[in-house]
Amino acid sequence: MNRQIEVDGIPVTVVRKQIKSFNLYVKAPDGQVRLSVPLRTSDRAARAFVHAHLDWIARQQRAVRARHIPRRCESGESIPVFGVRCVLEVREAQSRRDCGVQREENRLMLTAPAHSTCEQREEILRRWQREQLRETAGALLAHWALRMHVHVREWHIKRMKTRWGSCNCGAQRIWLNLALAEQPPACVEYVVVHELCHLLEPSHSERFWRLMTQFLPDWPQRRASLNRKEQTET
Repeated sequence: MNRQIEVDGIPVTVVRKQIKSFNLYVKAPDGQVRLSVPLRTSDRAARAFVHAHLDWIARQQRAVRARHIPRRCESGESIPVFGVRCVLEVREAQSRRDCGVQREENRLMLTAPAHSTCEQREEILRRWQREQLRETAGALLAHWALRMHVHVREWHIKRMKTRWGSCNCGAQRIWLNLALAEQPPACVEYVVVHELCHLLEPSHSERFWRLMTQFLPDWPQRRASLNRKEQTET
């Protein structure tokens, strides 16, 4: 059950669920605040919790809005590549066959048609990111599926607004968010293991988190890093 409240002028969506603790989130791209609470939690208790975390909310909202400044794909722009900030250098292509992206340490050379639009340059960048993520995630999926004794029938990459990954247990199908190409390898590995664990336990039950601890003992730290990006995994 969802309910809207307001604390010191900040709209907050309160979601009552069968959980034991309070979970506070600041969502991208505009810094919306969401609070998940146990079913019997009163509005008064929810307000008190939000009020106690107003400074944290303000910091997270500033960070969210700063990270979601529209990308222009222009020279000098900073683009993360698996957690490493790289400076973008846009070059003019002599032919369409020349279009693409090359990386040299902390520099990304994006070759695009003359007078290309932001959307065209971004599409070239995304194609390259997809290739990089497919290579990195593919190796992780193969490694962990073998170690965990699970079978993945198929896996794909797509852009997602609110999730880092998802798993269809019946179809043995996994989807990964293209944005993982910008996250540190440890975070990519966390999402891979998380989704593979769903093939052993579909829900986020106690057994699921025991499995996560068994296979990836430091998963809480990795998840905390991803939670700062305001997306979730299922």
